[in-house]
Amino acid sequence: MYKAKDIAKTFEDIAPIESGIAGDELGFVYGDPETQVTGLACLWNIHTQSLQACVDKNVNMIICHEHIWFTEQTSPWYEGPDKQEIYANNERKKLLDQYGLVVYRSHSNWDALKHDGVADQAVLALGIDGVQTVASQEFFSVQELPEEMSVAALHAHMEDGLGFSGCRIFGDGQKRIRKFAFLIGGFGENQRHMPQAARDMGAEAILVGEMSEFIVIACLEMGLPVIESLHSASEIPAIKRQADLLSQRLSDLPVHYVPSGAMSFT
Repeated sequence: MYKAKDIAKTFEDIAPIESGIAGDELGFVYGDPETQVTGLACLWNIHTQSLQACVDKNVNMIICHEHIWFTEQTSPWYEGPDKQEIYANNERKKLLDQYGLVVYRSHSNWDALKHDGVADQAVLALGIDGVQTVASQEFFSVQELPEEMSVAALHAHMEDGLGFSGCRIFGDGQKRIRKFAFLIGGFGENQRHMPQAARDMGAEAILVGEMSEFIVIACLEMGLPVIESLHSASEIPAIKRQADLLSQRLSDLPVHYVPSGAMSFT
């Protein structure tokens, strides 16, 4: 039987912690690394729904992508709960403690991983034959389509490939393009000038996981239509890939992909 720390070593052979961003929260974030593991789950986000799904599968170790806790906030705009009174966190902690769950976090080291990581798996999920990388930075790339395609047609590929029918188009859906950039996760929500960097690398349209309207406005000012999905939808293809890779390497351990994010509640 594996201990949690053994599984962490196997994982880090694929995506070393040092390949992530300095200061990013990576590695064990909850529970005892010496725990004997009965089952492993890979998921995008820990919340009560996804935790219960893990428990139902006899999982006691989780590899998650996003922060384990709902962040606290002090604001002059409203009076909210103190840190120790945040409902979501208290409910999550109850389940974690009740079932002795161990949580290991993988984030920027899986975002940056070539082919199997979040950025490349998001593009592969679109299911477009013949698409090629023509320019790249560490966490995103510019892709060239085999032939011109309307933004609306690219939108259809995004909805089908990500399994999310709520993708939105901002800008001219009939514009025909040859090159696009897929800004995974929150890059369309918090990396303000990444779209301009993508445009300067040749992108003619932007796909985002999660958007800030101010960033979208800046895109439209540059003549870049935007297609928005969900943060989770853009990153889940790589979490599924993560579970596949670990199931191959840990063939004698039950390894599961567990749905999470807002859509898992429906």
